[in-house]
Amino acid sequence: MKNKLNRTTKYLILISIFLIAVIFTLGVVLTQKSSNAMKSLIRSRMLDISNTAAAMLDGDALGSIEAADIDTPQYQSVLKTLTYFQDNIDLQYIYCIRDMGNKNFVFTIDPTVDDPGIFGEPIIYTDSLYQASLGKPSVDDQPYEDRWGRFYSSYSPVFDSKGNVSGIVAVDFSADWYDKQISDLYYCIAIIGTMTLALGIVFVLMVASRSRKRYLALYKELNELSNGIEDLADELSESLGATVGNELLHKSHHIENHSLDEMSVLGDKIHDLQEYMRKQLSIIRSKAYVDESTGLDNRTSYLSYIESVDECIQRNDIEFAIGMFDINSLKEINDTLGHEVGDKAIIKIANILKQTFESEKIFRIGGDEFVVILKADDNEMERYFNLFDGILAKANEKDDLKVDVSKGFAIYDNEYDRSYKRTFVRADYAMYADKKAYYETHRDRRRN
Repeated sequence: MKNKLNRTTKYLILISIFLIAVIFTLGVVLTQKSSNAMKSLIRSRMLDISNTAAAMLDGDALGSIEAADIDTPQYQSVLKTLTYFQDNIDLQYIYCIRDMGNKNFVFTIDPTVDDPGIFGEPIIYTDSLYQASLGKPSVDDQPYEDRWGRFYSSYSPVFDSKGNVSGIVAVDFSADWYDKQISDLYYCIAIIGTMTLALGIVFVLMVASRSRKRYLALYKELNELSNGIEDLADELSESLGATVGNELLHKSHHIENHSLDEMSVLGDKIHDLQEYMRKQLSIIRSKAYVDESTGLDNRTSYLSYIESVDECIQRNDIEFAIGMFDINSLKEINDTLGHEVGDKAIIKIANILKQTFESEKIFRIGGDEFVVILKADDNEMERYFNLFDGILAKANEKDDLKVDVSKGFAIYDNEYDRSYKRTFVRADYAMYADKKAYYETHRDRRRN
């Protein structure tokens, strides 16, 4: 009897060690996954704000503004946009930056009422700010400190009509706020982990002294612990303002035939939580790369895509053509019929591009500028353009909104084009030649 008790004791000790190790491992995994997800979501939110502000600014006007222009309509328009974000969005500061060359950057327009950055005052350099000056939105990996405080910042380039970076929108977020979001997450996970560990030990002790019937009662307690993980996920969902995929968090999990597979059920719930977080991240990333008005890929997606094209060009492992499309007289439409009609014209052309090029990569890179990147030769591009013209003509016959489009294309030449930009320039030139011909035959139209 003594040997039997000793053996039972050994088994219970092994079970205790195993359960504690599993609970601890789950806590570590959940902490890591949740922390990474939280950081990604916060960074995406920061970029969404700066990208949105940058998209609302006129790059040509921003690039030409000087300190003495404070009373001009262009200056006041930029100031009004920045002030709107300052007053209505949960951020610390928002302002515009100008690249002076050699990694030197200065303030331009700052809507801050108390102690604003002076026009021409130097900005503290960060690698993310430099990336934005090259045309790629970026967020600081590490906080920096200046006379206003300690911050993480997101930076988004503002492009002029020629596609050059004319300025940068910077959005500051308090480093204390950022760190608090992460520490609060760690705190919640620590509370849940501590409760799970404590009640797990209670579970083991009860197993040592109770019968199979008591085992089933203990499962109910463990199941309540696993529901604590769902509560944590709900807190994350409320904190992030995301609801898509929440059905994963409340999916029913059962133990069939009263088996004692509690850890498997708990593992399923943790897996569902991971799937939920992946869904949220996917939704946020898709919003960052899709133009909401047209459903086409936006400029951020375009810049990311042409980076991969340039990489393929360096390997001499690509064939492609570029089609450029620009709506004629859009400014006249906006001025005479209103911007709502102008937006309808943009959506109309976007839909026709979708019909024409179907699954090819179509980007809206500016207000009324579209780019299509596909694998095609001269003859195929001519057929595409003829198809586009035919669909547009039928659409113009059916509705009152008549829209004309200038277009041009270029085929990548691996002997001449050392980068995507060289092919793009040729396509852009062809498009503007078509636009020039249009205005020569429509002299009553104003250029947009």
